[in-house]
Amino acid sequence: MNKQKNVTFSIPVEDAAYSGFAPDGEFTLHAGESLLAMTPREMTALQAAQAIGVLTQVAADLITSLKDACGECRERRCADSCPYGPLEEPGKCPYWEAEPEVTLSDSAREKLGIPKDAKLQLLPDEGEGLVCAADYDHDITDIPAQVLAALDLAGVCRGRLDEAVMNGEVICHD
Repeated sequence: MNKQKNVTFSIPVEDAAYSGFAPDGEFTLHAGESLLAMTPREMTALQAAQAIGVLTQVAADLITSLKDACGECRERRCADSCPYGPLEEPGKCPYWEAEPEVTLSDSAREKLGIPKDAKLQLLPDEGEGLVCAADYDHDITDIPAQVLAALDLAGVCRGRLDEAVMNGEVICHD
């Protein structure tokens, strides 16, 4: 039997009214990874534009938090102090073309006893390498391309971002 649990939220009447919610009005809940957003079920064009403005501000605040936590890529590379990759090409970060380090077919994972959703790690040696389940659950390849593009525009250091994602670091506190 699948039991659904409900979570109850209380919103101060003043905040609900400011946000365009009538006390008896209906709303739409938008659920995504790490976000719940609630909008009135019916919105005017102006209300939709205002909601976009608030969401844009939330996104800008989160990007600033990531930038503060990770530092700026260009600063590190130009100062020859980037610990996240070789500096032979100062204008190019090795994380700009982030993709999984290694991939295995489902049948190979099954034979090796590695779960389908586990990250893989390559431990190289001369002429050969050992592929095993990584000791982390997420890395930079889990961040959607459009989000990475926004973070690039802000100058966020991808190497430090990858490290923060792999370590599950908390970078926002309210």
